[in-house]
Amino acid sequence: MSTLLAHIKIVEGYEEKFEKISRELYEKTHSNEDSVIHYEYWRGREKGSYYTLLAYPSYLDFLITHQISEHHEAAAGNYGDIIADLDLEWLDPVDGASKLNSTEAQSVPEDAPALAKEYDKDHSVVMQDWWLALRNG
Repeated sequence: MSTLLAHIKIVEGYEEKFEKISRELYEKTHSNEDSVIHYEYWRGREKGSYYTLLAYPSYLDFLITHQISEHHEAAAGNYGDIIADLDLEWLDPVDGASKLNSTEAQSVPEDAPALAKEYDKDHSVVMQDWWLALRNG
């Protein structure tokens, strides 16, 4: 499983455009991706701050089924210059306090599309040592 929280900061004045694109991507993700477990957009406390919470059965489901999908690539092009900052934070559930399983890293196969390998450089799962210590505790 792989769970991710994207922290997104939008250029001031582009909130409505971001939300329109995000609604379209939400709808296309849920109607075209069988493996999506969780995919939602949230407004944050500060103006122009948003979050996307995603969960997929595996990192490769996220990367190949979602990130390099035709609908995601089309939407990503529409975001253009409206995203001021994007920080991807991999999450790990607390056992017994989440219905999701532990986040796990995976290697991208040699025969994966070039775009998947490109996204993997910026989006690969970052496992935290303290997670692993608590899991094995």
